[in-house]
Amino acid sequence: MSDPKLHVSGFLLRIRPGKTDEYRRRHAEIWPKMLDALRRSGVVSYDIFLNEPNLMVFGHLFRSRAPEPGAPEDPVILRWRAFMADVLEMEGDQPLREPLEHVFHMEFDEGICRSS
Repeated sequence: MSDPKLHVSGFLLRIRPGKTDEYRRRHAEIWPKMLDALRRSGVVSYDIFLNEPNLMVFGHLFRSRAPEPGAPEDPVILRWRAFMADVLEMEGDQPLREPLEHVFHMEFDEGICRSS
């Protein structure tokens, strides 16, 4: 996914103690409308990795465009966020989100190894 038009980001979220199974369950049953809202917001690929011993998740996503600062959020995304508030550590009405610096990328394309 080295398309220069894609915006890549990674972040950490914290899960409340005792809520990892519920976190998994909710994502296994993610609302179809939430998937549609993510697509509309430009998400083309989204992975979440769980580190259960530390109660953390790592999110990694590619968007077709960078999020627009100050743009209104999709109401479905706002409802999902409220739905997850009892499972995630929150900062006000937002999940406590720690952005990560992208320091390395490597991929193989047509037998050539590229890194950045």
